[in-house]
Amino acid sequence: MKIRLAKGHHDLEIVVNLLNEVTEMLLKKGIKQWEHPWDATEIEVDINTNRLYVVEVDGEVACSFSIKKIDQLNSLTIKEGLYLYRIAVLPKLQGKDYGGKIIDFSICLAREGNLSLYLDCWAGNEKLKNFYSCSGLAYLGDYPEEDYMISIFKG
Repeated sequence: MKIRLAKGHHDLEIVVNLLNEVTEMLLKKGIKQWEHPWDATEIEVDINTNRLYVVEVDGEVACSFSIKKIDQLNSLTIKEGLYLYRIAVLPKLQGKDYGGKIIDFSICLAREGNLSLYLDCWAGNEKLKNFYSCSGLAYLGDYPEEDYMISIFKG
């Protein structure tokens, strides 16, 4: 397993396809975590600002995630931290702890900068909320986001 910053148009196309595949699976399960289909422009911005990472397994991109600095998350004001978002693992590799390794990598990155790590998810995604809690993240509560609720976690 290798974690690296995403680069260029090739990674952009791979990550958009990965996100679409994961989102389709979530929607089939009734989990409204993300909109579908993905807009490549949003992903391209994260690549160009060095926020988007990919995880290679056996030389192929199997996961993606983004990290950015924040001082507020929803209505929660924080001192300063890193926000880990848009974690996607290919469905065929889910359950093999790649998500846990992404969280561990991100916590280490935050600690190097003397920052806390924050994550969120749709409050109705009980499986993901349980995963975050089992990964050692602290549940901070549920907060309104447009017309739904999100659960916020801190590492």
